[in-house]
Amino acid sequence: MNPVFKLAVGLLSGLLGLGYLYRPDLIERMNAVLRDYVLNDAYIALERKKWGMFFLLVSFFFLYVGWNGLGR
Repeated sequence: MNPVFKLAVGLLSGLLGLGYLYRPDLIERMNAVLRDYVLNDAYIALERKKWGMFFLLVSFFFLYVGWNGLGR
């Protein structure tokens, strides 16, 4: 994977993590579209903080690895 892709994944994960933490209404709207395939309403309501922190950690990891890759 090239560094630009890692940065893009990091930014996307960061936005998703912040969305789970600060704007759950947007996540619920996205859930309405993807409900049958990926997400479950009860699971999001109960686990939103855990998912938010998970996506933020993934975001920081990909941003770090991508930034280091750009510097070389």
